[in-house]
Amino acid sequence: MKSPIYFKKNTISFLLIITTITNVLGQETTIRGIVKDDFKNPLENVSVKIENGDTEVFTDATGLYNITVPAKSKLVFSYDGYKPKKVSTKNKDVINVFLKYNKKANDDKEVNTGYGKIKQSESTISASSVDEKFIEQENNLDMATYLRTVPGVRVIEEGGELNILIRGNRSLNSSDAPLIMLNGSQYNGSLKNLNPRDIKAIDVLKDASGTAAYGSRGANGVILISTK
Repeated sequence: MKSPIYFKKNTISFLLIITTITNVLGQETTIRGIVKDDFKNPLENVSVKIENGDTEVFTDATGLYNITVPAKSKLVFSYDGYKPKKVSTKNKDVINVFLKYNKKANDDKEVNTGYGKIKQSESTISASSVDEKFIEQENNLDMATYLRTVPGVRVIEEGGELNILIRGNRSLNSSDAPLIMLNGSQYNGSLKNLNPRDIKAIDVLKDASGTAAYGSRGANGVILISTK
């Protein structure tokens, strides 16, 4: 008959094994990285989410993200207008991702051209929109964050104001600020004074052909804002 000491040692060993397995399964790791587009430009406000989980973070202005995940999980990267990507976190602490532009999805989207809404594929105008679902779900954000989701738009915060560049620095002597239209009328106030909860849609016209309806006022691009 085996002694009580034998059983005690085996019980302790068993408990140690169970504890080790539990600790390994419960381990978490911090993943960091940068998300860029096909042209190696950083993408801001890309959703980085644990698959089948509630944890979600968004990339900053440099495309950088940082997220804590369980062991052996998967991250899902998604951004409006781009194909989503799923990546395993196994044995990784740095994951850099390139998202591919989804031409078909963007061609089917409707954009406000200033004359009305038409499909992007039917328009020769260079226009982009802030995803309306993003605005609806993230209505506690500010205008700067919304506009930074639009490719080709630069948002610079200086002295409490937002400086927007759509077509780059075009003149040394005059303003490069775009024309802002709020519900069909020119808006000359600060974008920071607009309540994000009131915003319904934001469309951005980027090229000269898209500003025909606004004359020289639209030479630097046009931001069309609609409220609820």
